[in-house]
This record gives sequence, structure tokens and C-alpha cells, in this order.
Amino acid sequence: MALLELLYVAILVSWAWYLIVIHAAALIYAHLKLHRPRSRRGLPTCTENLPFVSLIKPLLGDDGNLRDNLATFFQQEYPLEKFEIIFCVMEETDDCVEVVRKLIKEYPNVQARLFIGGKCIGVNPKINNMIKAFEEAQSEFIWLSDSNIIVSSDNLLEMVACVNSGVGIVHQLPFTHTAKSFGSVLDKVYFGTQHARVYLVANVLDKNCANGMSWLIRKKALDEAGGLAAFSEFLAEDYFIGKTLWERGWKLVLCSLPALQNRPVALVSAFKGRMIRWTRLRASMMPFPGLLEPFTECIFLGLLASWAASQLLEYSFWLFFLGHCFVWFLSDLLLLSHIE
Repeated sequence: MALLELLYVAILVSWAWYLIVIHAAALIYAHLKLHRPRSRRGLPTCTENLPFVSLIKPLLGDDGNLRDNLATFFQQEYPLEKFEIIFCVMEETDDCVEVVRKLIKEYPNVQARLFIGGKCIGVNPKINNMIKAFEEAQSEFIWLSDSNIIVSSDNLLEMVACVNSGVGIVHQLPFTHTAKSFGSVLDKVYFGTQHARVYLVANVLDKNCANGMSWLIRKKALDEAGGLAAFSEFLAEDYFIGKTLWERGWKLVLCSLPALQNRPVALVSAFKGRMIRWTRLRASMMPFPGLLEPFTECIFLGLLASWAASQLLEYSFWLFFLGHCFVWFLSDLLLLSHIE
């Protein structure tokens, strides 16, 4: 009986810790960090000391939003002489090639070039696509950004403002730009609640949690770790790049602007496929933390806590569970509104 009571207490303490402490930490950090007014973000006013940045964009196909997404990178409020865009495409016949060439003509003052034909050096197709561009880039910082990301005009300035001598990576919280379908709504809810909570708390605790959808990397730090090619054997290259630089003493800093994914229409099947793929990757990379993931989910943790409360404290199982869900959903709503 004593062992059962200890189990009930452990469940309720874990429940209270996650629902109160973890949720509160994510909410407070989101409020303090994200979407700060421009006047409070400390953006550089003197352009003389800004570093040269190479933006590398690996592309594949045209989803209909590609032109709008890419155009925002040509419109950055960054000195033109200190910024270049390198597009990477595997095949000359790819639909995105025409889009890129039109944009390069439309913005002649922006240093931009197109690399066609990558190099097969590992199992990661993204790295295979952009390895030549990475090797050619001579800049101090590399901005790697996926093709479906759309940015504000001060995005690069904001990322560079986060840099100091000890920073190896400036990364952005993944989120979505629009919600035009039920699949898009699922994406928005996931990236604005469950995923964001873990991401934000990991950054509060100064742990390795950097997503590679859009991040600024100090090239020297990555070169010292073997360069981009050293991570071509991993499908989740962003996790291992972040882990390696973090273990080598470099800081990973979160930018105040989220990385906005701008897809034309997100299907439910695509959302399901991504969740399955990411779950498998996490299970293979971090098997023990993967076992704890169910305890961070609303329904599973709520059912466990309701059972423990009904047994130890003689509370109504269903009233406790409904109260738990209400508090959790309210916390999710607040977090989502902060990120938006």
C-alpha cells in the first residue's frame, strides 16, 4: 500500500511540475523573448561593423508560394555589399530554376547566384544539394534557410544582433505563416503549443534545441567541427550540428522572430507523415527521452494524474481530468497567442 501511495504522489508531483512549472516557463519566456518591438530588439544602427553573410537556399520544385517566399530574402534591410544569396538546385530542369532566375533579374543590386548540381557525399539530400555552395562561401556567417520560409525585412538584422564572440548559432522557433486548410491549422497548433513549449523551455535551460529551418551559423565554428560535409551521414543534420557546436562550447541563441513556414496548402496526410518521421528520428537519436514523451502529452498525463488523484485524494476522476484539460488548453491558447 505504501508503494502505491508513493506512486500516486510521484505521478501528481510530475503532473504539477509539468503543468505548472514547464508551462509557466514557456509562457514567460515567450512573452519576454518573442516579437519584441523593434525599438527593444537592439538592432544594429551602424552598418560598418556588420559581418558578411552568405544565405544558402537549397531548393526543390515550386509549390506555388516559392516566388513570394524567396522575394522576401531579396528585400532584407541589410547592406547589399555585406550580403549574398546562393541558391542550390540539383537539376537544371527543376521548376524552381526559372523562379530563381527571374528574381535575380528583378533584384539586380542584390548579390545572388545559382548553383546547379550538387555533390553526393552522404545520405542527407539537403546537404548533398548545398555542399558546393557551402564550400564556395567565404563569409563569416552562413544563413541556412529552407525554401518554404518567409521572412520580414529585418530578419537578418535581428539574427546578427544576437551574435557575440561566443555565439555559434542563432536559430528561430519554427512556426507557420498562414492557416488555409485543416492541415495548416494542425501545423499551427502543433508548432505553437506542444513543439514550442519544449523548444522554449530547452532554450531557457540552455540545452541543445536548435531547428535548422532557418538559422545563422558561424562558419568558423562549423569548419572546426568538420564542415557541413561531416554531418551528411545524418538525416537530422540540424540536431547533430547544434549538438556538436554546443558540446564544443559555442552558444546557441534563440532569435526573437519565429521561422515562418509558408506553404500554399498543408494536407492532413503531410502533417501525419511529418509527425511519424520526426518521432522515428527522435526515437533513434534519443531513445530514453523518447520514452518520456507520452508524459508530456495532455491526454495521457491527464489520465494518469486523474487516476492518482482519485485514488490518493478521493477526487472525482472525471472532474479532475476536465479541470486538467481546461488549464492545459488555456495555457496552449496563451502560448499560441504569444507566438503569433
